[in-house]
Amino acid sequence: MIRDFDYYLAHNLAKRSETSPPAAKAMIAKAELRLKRLNAEEIKDEMASIMFEEAYEAMREASQAIMQLKGFKPYSHEALIAFIVKENLFSEQFPKSLDRYRILRNRSVYEAQKISMETLKEALEFARTYIPEVKKTLSRLILP
Repeated sequence: MIRDFDYYLAHNLAKRSETSPPAAKAMIAKAELRLKRLNAEEIKDEMASIMFEEAYEAMREASQAIMQLKGFKPYSHEALIAFIVKENLFSEQFPKSLDRYRILRNRSVYEAQKISMETLKEALEFARTYIPEVKKTLSRLILP
């Protein structure tokens, strides 16, 4: 369960940091490169879990770019999602989907749970929508 962002601040799972537009731009660029590489790869059942983990990582990096720009650093993935909820920059579905992917990614990484092709394709489609949305939001925040 994702708690209020203040919980993560109080428990040192997120901290204030310096705002850095160059770092935020670098993070979103890295997320875009991950997505570009994923888009170029052939989707195979045997690689579904690995590709899913990479898609999640791209979404996490993109999200963290916003935190960086706003002067925060997450020390947990839940803190990152709580921040996205708090900032209310995207539709309500975005952080819900990201949290679902976080849980699936953890199961894949820590329990070697297989990710289905259907889930991978869904996550890739979400990342293809989410990362450009984050980039637009960053541009709007950097150049108000």
